[in-house]
Amino acid sequence: MRGALVTGAGKRIGAAIARHLGAKGWHVFVHYNHSQPEAEDVAADIRAQGGAATAIGAALGNLEETAALAARCDAICPLGMLVNNASCFDYDTAATATAAELENAMRVNLFSPALLSQALYKGVEARGEEGLIINLADNKVFALNPDYFSYTLSKIGLQGMMQMHAMSFAPRVRVAGIAPGITLISGLQTEAEFQRTHDNNPMRHGCTPEQILNAVDFIMASPSFHGQTIVIDGGQVLQRLPRDIVLLDKLRAP
Repeated sequence: MRGALVTGAGKRIGAAIARHLGAKGWHVFVHYNHSQPEAEDVAADIRAQGGAATAIGAALGNLEETAALAARCDAICPLGMLVNNASCFDYDTAATATAAELENAMRVNLFSPALLSQALYKGVEARGEEGLIINLADNKVFALNPDYFSYTLSKIGLQGMMQMHAMSFAPRVRVAGIAPGITLISGLQTEAEFQRTHDNNPMRHGCTPEQILNAVDFIMASPSFHGQTIVIDGGQVLQRLPRDIVLLDKLRAP
């Protein structure tokens, strides 16, 4: 059995990916920062279904903790897969972003994935194995708007890093990305607001957790899929919206 580390796996998309990989025979490391009870529940669910899982905590904003995280996992079960899912998502703009906001977004969304990816590569190389890294990006990267400035900058970096890692780590480690549009209720959205924004795209239906799991399966089952990112947003990037979809909805609401 090999290990799969899923960051930010106590809740939402990360929890769904963790449970999915657990059902496929991976020893899943359910990473958490503040969501220890939820991560423990996810790990317990995986074990209850006959799988193997360990909840493991680390503050990804602390790069020393991040650097030690992969080694802690390897000591339990050698890592063969990394899903960089955890994300800091706070609102700011180019005019308001502070040094602290920029640094935090970069540490959590970009620097920690870089360190974890490096550690996975070194581990599988030393063992003579092969590995897989999947980065959860954002469809905003492919149709930029000025909202969530620090977050978006970090995701642009993550997309670029994915391509650089694909060139550097091949053929030992395969690297790919998934860039969803709005998938779950965000922030202070109501259910009605979520449905409007979720369906505001050419196909009139947006990304779902199940579609992200399908993308994970496709990447895992496709050995030649490398250095590319799957965008799942019903074609929303084609609309080239001038603002974040959630903010546009609130501005247009009566």
